[in-house]
Amino acid sequence: MSTTSDVALAVTCHDPLGRFAPGIEDAGRSLSEVFGALAVNATAETHPATIDALRALDLPTSFGEHGAGTVGIGTARQDALALGVGSGLARVFYSDLDHILRWLSTARDEVERCLAERDHDLLVVGRSAAAMAEAPERLRRTEELVNHVYGLANGLDGRWDLMIAMRLMNRATAQTIVTHSRETSIASDVTWPMLVAARGGTVGAFHGDAIRFRARDDFGQDVDRRDGDPREWHQRMVTATAHVTAIVEFDRT
Repeated sequence: MSTTSDVALAVTCHDPLGRFAPGIEDAGRSLSEVFGALAVNATAETHPATIDALRALDLPTSFGEHGAGTVGIGTARQDALALGVGSGLARVFYSDLDHILRWLSTARDEVERCLAERDHDLLVVGRSAAAMAEAPERLRRTEELVNHVYGLANGLDGRWDLMIAMRLMNRATAQTIVTHSRETSIASDVTWPMLVAARGGTVGAFHGDAIRFRARDDFGQDVDRRDGDPREWHQRMVTATAHVTAIVEFDRT
């Protein structure tokens, strides 16, 4: 299938149980029509069914591999971005694989509106206020703090949704992150846009009404039932604290 898209999709993937495979197959036509290339940085532990489903897509595809836990998520994302830059296309959209599959399968028109945006070097793609209101409580209450602190540190009038980890950028900006980011952790959510701004790039936001979060192991489920587990709350608080720390300690030099 031919495509006129100038956007490479760069994803990280850790799916040891193969839960993503049906979603990849269902979204295959949309993926091939919306994106011009696919770059996948998967863990060695990802199930063969998921890898086979990705290889079967009608898209130019490049693969990277790392062992789960051998590198930080920030490094894995950066390596995926490097693969996306290697596609030679003008722009790169980064996402965790499950997030873009869910969004594309439910609201392709909204994805296409996002990809049509060209006003900024980097676009922080996140949930609208309405979408965030439907997020699990442990996410809302912790992520709102991160978004608030990010806004304070970066002079924003409104709050952006940083932690869904989807970014649209031009190829030069992607190369800037690949070359200059030193963030190995999940705090790349906040340090990538801050790095781009610090190096003179323009950064904006796109707020999607149809973007929804599910934990990786809940892919394909309609309901998040993890708010009742205190350990899940603890993990989200630890993650939020890491993000806030990265924001206030970011070195703009």
